[in-house]
Amino acid sequence: MITHLAEETVNTNSNNVISVVKDADTLLSYFPYQVERGRNTITLQFSRFFILSLRDTFEVTFSQQSSLMFVYTLKSLTGKNNKFQIFINVRDNKNSTSLVHLAIEYSGEKEWIVKRYLPDIAHSLLEGISREAKRAYEVEAQENEKEFDYSRQLNKLSFVSKLLLKSRLIKSEGISIPKGQMLDTILSSIADILSKYKTIYVSASSTSSSFRLLFINGDLKGIYVNENGKEYFSDENILSSLSGEFKVNVYVLLVPEIPGVVEDENS
Repeated sequence: MITHLAEETVNTNSNNVISVVKDADTLLSYFPYQVERGRNTITLQFSRFFILSLRDTFEVTFSQQSSLMFVYTLKSLTGKNNKFQIFINVRDNKNSTSLVHLAIEYSGEKEWIVKRYLPDIAHSLLEGISREAKRAYEVEAQENEKEFDYSRQLNKLSFVSKLLLKSRLIKSEGISIPKGQMLDTILSSIADILSKYKTIYVSASSTSSSFRLLFINGDLKGIYVNENGKEYFSDENILSSLSGEFKVNVYVLLVPEIPGVVEDENS
């Protein structure tokens, strides 16, 4: 028996990674050295020195050993004792990322030929898991953003606290803002970072009013204004009517997901 171990950090949560790992069709599409694939079967061919090769057709089965451990078994359908086993472990990592451990084993004919290909197989599978998990995250994020009312959330201390906990203050300044130029002034202030960060949070206050803005992928997604105790949501006209001396703080989110979105959506 020969074995190869590998790992990969994926920039999304473990739920997205697990959904990809459990999708056999998607995962097997990243299995290299396949020459044919059917329903629950895959034919692989490995060659060395052009004349020495191993070609076999395998039945693919999937099992889940625990909530975080998954196994794919490829067993020869041609009466040989050739068998691959792929063990995949997924766990949450720091900063909303996931750590994927993969172990691939092969036993059977011509192990000395197959051995040199195990690193390629592991690398390709991990690359596929990472790519598809990011794609799943992006789809999920787009759906959440369509349904999520960021302007209303900016009035909630719990949401803002979660946002600040995962953010870094990169600018704090006093700005004199003429009437009708509030948004243009803020955009000018953050122009140098708008394309560098996925999520930017801006809070500002004066003696009689305050506002909070949320930019996602360069677009203004949330507006909350409090003027003399009266609250306004998603209203650019009210924002533009503000003027005077404001203390403006600009924060950038340090993680890919906005804290509180999924939790509040499901609550």
